[in-house]
Amino acid sequence: MQKIKYALISVYDKTQITELATHLEIAGYTVIATGNTYKFLKSAGITKLKKIEEITGFPEILDGRVKTLHPAVFGGILSIRNNESHRDDLIKNGITPIDFVIVNLYPFREMKDKDITFDEKLEFIDIGGVSLLRAAAKNFKDVTAVISPSFYEDIITFLKNKEKIPLELRKLYAYETFKLTSEYDSAIAGFLNQERESQSSAVNADFYKKDTEEISINIKKVFNLRYGENPHQKAAFYSKDCLMPFEKLSGKEISYNNLLDIDSALGIIKDFEGNKKREFFSAIIKHTNPCGAALSSVSQKDAFLKARKTDEVSSYGGIIVFNKKLDKDTALEIKPFFVEIILAPDYDKEALNILETKKNTIIIRYDKKITENFKGHPSLRTASGGILVQETDDTSDDTSNFKTVTGVKMPEWVLNDLLFAWKIAKHVKSNAIVYAKDGATAGIGAGQMSRIDSAVFAREKMKNAYGEIKNFVMASDGFFPFKDSVEYAAEIGVNGIIQPGGSIRDEEVIEAANKFNIPMIFTGIRHFKH
Repeated sequence: MQKIKYALISVYDKTQITELATHLEIAGYTVIATGNTYKFLKSAGITKLKKIEEITGFPEILDGRVKTLHPAVFGGILSIRNNESHRDDLIKNGITPIDFVIVNLYPFREMKDKDITFDEKLEFIDIGGVSLLRAAAKNFKDVTAVISPSFYEDIITFLKNKEKIPLELRKLYAYETFKLTSEYDSAIAGFLNQERESQSSAVNADFYKKDTEEISINIKKVFNLRYGENPHQKAAFYSKDCLMPFEKLSGKEISYNNLLDIDSALGIIKDFEGNKKREFFSAIIKHTNPCGAALSSVSQKDAFLKARKTDEVSSYGGIIVFNKKLDKDTALEIKPFFVEIILAPDYDKEALNILETKKNTIIIRYDKKITENFKGHPSLRTASGGILVQETDDTSDDTSNFKTVTGVKMPEWVLNDLLFAWKIAKHVKSNAIVYAKDGATAGIGAGQMSRIDSAVFAREKMKNAYGEIKNFVMASDGFFPFKDSVEYAAEIGVNGIIQPGGSIRDEEVIEAANKFNIPMIFTGIRHFKH
């Protein structure tokens, strides 16, 4: 038994496998191989070669679904070499130890998104390969699990030098093996769950079920970032499919803070997709908050100028997002200003040529299907040493459920501006107050400790931008706990209020709105953003 040395090879990806098998053969190993791998190695000239059925005494069956799942194989892998009882079992049953398990898996993760049938995708779920690798990794003190051609060079070096694979390296390979099989199983579970939930808007519904005690998050690093929020913090970007909903066309490297702002910009644009009444939309984001936003039926340039007007100071170094292909006139307007990032679904050739001269400005083309791509995906955030998981606040509000709670007549322009302001308030850090006029923000108050403070702060922003104005409305992301915000709104000339409602003092708030002749809508839904 000790004179024979076995290495098992069963690989889908046959990159450099002949070279590895050759060095195993030179080192005195007999290679055990499954069907196609056996044929490949035999045709490549490997002579110390056995078919898997020569070891198991049983043919491959069920179109290759069962070939390695046999005690003669797993006994050879899982036996502890210095365990006398294990040695006796091997001798009694004529089993030879297997020192190398070189396996790469069927490419299920790549094939699950291909245009093939569900049953065809199931055939790319590897069973035997995963089992072989797990067995080898468990017994890493005696067996080397090899999951990738990227490991072959190290193995060959030790074989050439007639050295045993170091224990620490075998342990590292075991770690990589269990990491791979975990990700592989997670991809399968996600695929089957997606099929099960295909008629549901909640793509990851299992995350929120009361009886779900564990979740598996299968994500991979896409790229490292220069640093995190601050230079002393390391950071990287990870993604489930290593994909991003946008493409960088030019500009400097994307940072951690850039990605947060980009995410905020894409969240806002989702709520303004499909707008027909006013075709053009633009928003400017700073530190994840919109500092200005506007709709325009005139031009893209007009929408941008109105958005910037809200807060020209904060717009400096901001992130600008558009809902339409960016045109030359708008690009020329942007060019003289310092802009961190520009996002649009596409760019006119002339516009792109103009903007590409701004070497420090990141130019991004985003996917117009962002609403479909991320609908129902979970939001994850670290807290208290753990992870908070919630559904993303991406449900479109049903305006038919909005309720006018005052007896004051509401002009159509007031209603339109209220609905616009409400959409913007959703994306402003709580406590949020948004003033709007003619489809554009007039003042934004974000992140204050009290709602009345946000109202006052937004008023100061509005005065700085426009001076004293009339005919504007107010939106609040949360209910008014007291009537003071309504009294302040009356003092500054607000023509309409929209808020969730739900305060224990709602009746007092409504009474105050009626007293000051201010129409008010309760949405019945809250949009806190912490």
